[in-house]
Amino acid sequence: MCDRRTPVLLRRILAGGACLLGALGPQALAQSPPTAVVNMPAPMIRSPKRLPELAPPAPPAKPAPTDAGPEQAPPPQQLPQAEVASTTPAPIDLPYALHLVNASNPTIAVARERMEQAYERQRQAGVLWLPNLWLGGNPNNPTTLAMFYHHDGYLQSSTGANVKVDKNALFLGAGAGLNFELADAFFAPLVARRLTEAEAARAQVVTNDIQLDVALTYLDLLRAYGALAINAETLANGEAMYKMAQSGVKNGLAKPADANRASAEVEFRRQERLLLQGQAAAVSARLAQLLLLPATIDLEPADQAVLPITLVPDAPSLDDLVATGLMNRPELAADRALVAAALASWRGSRWRPLIPSLQVTYYGGDYAGGTPGLGTYSGRDDVYAQAVWQLQNFGLHDLYVARENRSRYREATLHVAETTAEIGAEVTAAAKLSITYERTLPNGQEGVRQAELTWQRLYASSFGLGSEKAPVFQPLEALIAEQQLNQSRLEYLDDVIGYDRQQFRLYWAMGQPPEKSLPCAVGKPVEQSVLPPPRP
Repeated sequence: MCDRRTPVLLRRILAGGACLLGALGPQALAQSPPTAVVNMPAPMIRSPKRLPELAPPAPPAKPAPTDAGPEQAPPPQQLPQAEVASTTPAPIDLPYALHLVNASNPTIAVARERMEQAYERQRQAGVLWLPNLWLGGNPNNPTTLAMFYHHDGYLQSSTGANVKVDKNALFLGAGAGLNFELADAFFAPLVARRLTEAEAARAQVVTNDIQLDVALTYLDLLRAYGALAINAETLANGEAMYKMAQSGVKNGLAKPADANRASAEVEFRRQERLLLQGQAAAVSARLAQLLLLPATIDLEPADQAVLPITLVPDAPSLDDLVATGLMNRPELAADRALVAAALASWRGSRWRPLIPSLQVTYYGGDYAGGTPGLGTYSGRDDVYAQAVWQLQNFGLHDLYVARENRSRYREATLHVAETTAEIGAEVTAAAKLSITYERTLPNGQEGVRQAELTWQRLYASSFGLGSEKAPVFQPLEALIAEQQLNQSRLEYLDDVIGYDRQQFRLYWAMGQPPEKSLPCAVGKPVEQSVLPPPRP
């Protein structure tokens, strides 16, 4: 759909290959194809970044109980970082992932091998007209002109008398023969050609489906690391609230329950972070499986920036999108090829009783025979030819075979109607969901902006920061604002990822490989960043 800059693409792929290979180590070279990080001109990918890491909190110290209420909450425990991540993450971007899946995915390779098998069957059907060649005996009838023949005993003559015969025969020769049904020679290549077209279309279906799966899995990985970045901000805000609440308890400005509440929030966010890391690891394993990379590798997006990306520009109407999908989808091309194959097979079964089977055989060589020894030597040539018309089982078998093939033809046409309806539904659903997510983006941006302002103001007012009056501690309002900011960012992230997913689905539903979408990708401008800024 768009022009590619192939030389630039190849140079960037080769230039970035060392990054991922270094992360995999020398052992991975013998197990899987090399991987690399490629900085390609896609709006979603910019440069490798790492999520901000939190500084470990101070060692826990058990505070003394007070008379104002229950025992003060202990400080949150440190995250077990060594248990969460045991390997160095390997960054990867979407352009390289789509490039790698075409070369390494076994499902795509299997589909291409099936297409190659169909091509070979088509070639076999195209040579039915050629005769068979042989040297030595007769492969069609071993009792006619065998290489060696010996008989010792009685034979019955034409008059009915038994005659004792002792004879031998030797034939050293070669031959050529045709033995096939003309109906097969004419219709079999037509059927095989259509089946090859169907298998080629199916191979493209598998390629498009796997590429879509890779694109959606990468977006899931981007979403997982985006949620980790949001969690990092929320956890830092929670730790700040806990420190302020703990200070207020010591100075008698807050209740111990406020410190307990802040401590519980910090522990919940740390638990959430562990779960998010597990989800990211699971998505990474799925992506590594699709790319045929080592199962133990930890993949992370090469860029943590998340942007809404438009792959399909606005069309005049939804009918135009559906029409494009019906013209380009390989599933429909495969079904139409199967309809043509079923039609050719039906016609062949109808004409078969009227088209003869042809048998032509030629023998030539040296012959020796005699009674009882091999006393006579001479050359010998034999030619047999016949055409046979046959009605199997009084013609009823041929009739029922033709009816069966007619039913297969009707079945194939019904599959075309079924696939047409399915394609229309997929294009319509992806287009409407894409529009829905696009409409939610302004609301998500405004929700995040308002939540940020609410958090900043309530954090300052709840702990008496920036006020000349006596400080009044109200940590509950700050806690609510922190949770609202976290929820607003997650919903905004889901809206952007959902929009990108539906754009890929719409591009795929219109019959285009997702790999071709990246040069056409256009980032939508947003006023509010999806992820929080990196913390120093």
